[in-house]
Amino acid sequence: MLITATTLLVVSILCIVSYLLVREYRNTEQEATRSAFNLVQLIDREVRNTVSLYDTALVSLISLFQSHALDSFPQPLQNTLLFHKASELPSNDGFYLLNALGEVIATSTPDIALGQNVTDKPWFKVHRELDSGEIFISRPFQNSGKDGDWSIPFSRRMSAPDGSFAGVAVAQMKLDYFTSLLRGLDVGPDGNISLFRTDGIMLVQYPAMPSITTGEDLSRHPNYMRLLNEGYGSFIAMSDTYKAPRLYNFSQVYNLPIVVVVGLSTEYIFSNWWHTALLIGTATLLLCLGMIWLTLLLRHELYLRQQAERSLAELASTDPLSGLANRRVLDKTLADEWRVAQRTGRPLSLLMIDIDHFKQFNDTYGHQIGDEAIRRVAKIINTHMRRPRDLATRYGGEEFAVVLADTDAAGARQLAEDIRASVDAMEPVLPGKQKLTVSLGACTCYAKPEDDVQVLLSMADKALYQAKKGGRNRVVAINETGLNAIKPAPGTL
Repeated sequence: MLITATTLLVVSILCIVSYLLVREYRNTEQEATRSAFNLVQLIDREVRNTVSLYDTALVSLISLFQSHALDSFPQPLQNTLLFHKASELPSNDGFYLLNALGEVIATSTPDIALGQNVTDKPWFKVHRELDSGEIFISRPFQNSGKDGDWSIPFSRRMSAPDGSFAGVAVAQMKLDYFTSLLRGLDVGPDGNISLFRTDGIMLVQYPAMPSITTGEDLSRHPNYMRLLNEGYGSFIAMSDTYKAPRLYNFSQVYNLPIVVVVGLSTEYIFSNWWHTALLIGTATLLLCLGMIWLTLLLRHELYLRQQAERSLAELASTDPLSGLANRRVLDKTLADEWRVAQRTGRPLSLLMIDIDHFKQFNDTYGHQIGDEAIRRVAKIINTHMRRPRDLATRYGGEEFAVVLADTDAAGARQLAEDIRASVDAMEPVLPGKQKLTVSLGACTCYAKPEDDVQVLLSMADKALYQAKKGGRNRVVAINETGLNAIKPAPGTL
């Protein structure tokens, strides 16, 4: 019972601690997801605002150019006024206008020559073939200058009054602007932030990694396919780049072909949780082991106590010399069996046994030999106790008593005779010296409710006296003394 209770307690503690640790793990993951989502929303908003500024500048540029309001000014001044607002935009890498033939007709930067034909550009083909009325974001390109910076073109279609294709307005922005924006955000060790086009082209990544560069196509990566298919959300997956699990939080910028991705290291996210789990797990394990050890120790102590109590009970109920039950056990057992006999009407027999001439034997050979004689006789008597309720006791000195429950006079006399014969056949305690014999008195009663158990003791003792008086080494039963040992007729009890 103690082991079962301890086991249930240990299992309960482990279940509770496991539940709390799992819940804390989920809370840690959710908190990291919320933090990453806030970063995604911040970057999303900044990207939309930046693109909106460039879009507004392109719309204004087209409107001003097509209004011919600057036609009266000299060409250099026209160019300055035309691109004045555009020049104030962050990380501006140049604005220019194209006619329907793809030729540059106005530019804000000397890097783009007037008359240059760009009909081979994808964004020119898109606007020529499709009147979407929306800003178009092209793939990034690397400048041919010595710095090799990356820029991204934003473009809008110019339409004639009849709706036909009239050209394209183009704005180029350096991607370093987004890099500087991302540089100010803390994503922890091994964390990174990326901007992709929806076709899988990498725009910006911070911190930059040599294995992935701007302009690289990542559309075949399994994680990117999940980003594209789900649109927004978060998940934990193995990173091909970092070779470790990462928490990805992502969202496509509203109405723009750009996806913002924040990737966090799960090792960093759960580092504190692992420390806490290790501490709590170790403490819980030690607690459970301590409980088990204390339980086993307590169980052992209880076992020793029970053993001691049994030993004390045995000592209290056993005669130390003969090994038989003592007088106290005799009195209790005889009283219990007497009540049973009174209730059931079954016979109860008692044998009184005395070693013949024991005082003379003891005086002649000494107390040690006398004690050995008592032990041998007691052993023989005990070997004849074959039923659970038969009880052999040492009555005192060289006397013994045997309680025989549910045993009639014939059975009692037969057992008494068997004991006498066994003792008589026993080898002398000292070879060649005096043999031991016993005298036995047997008494059987059918107890009436008003009878006292002392009557049975008294009659058995009288029978023993008659056996000793009659010459010893014999059995005298109660019917041989003239006392009533006949079962009374029914209804007389």
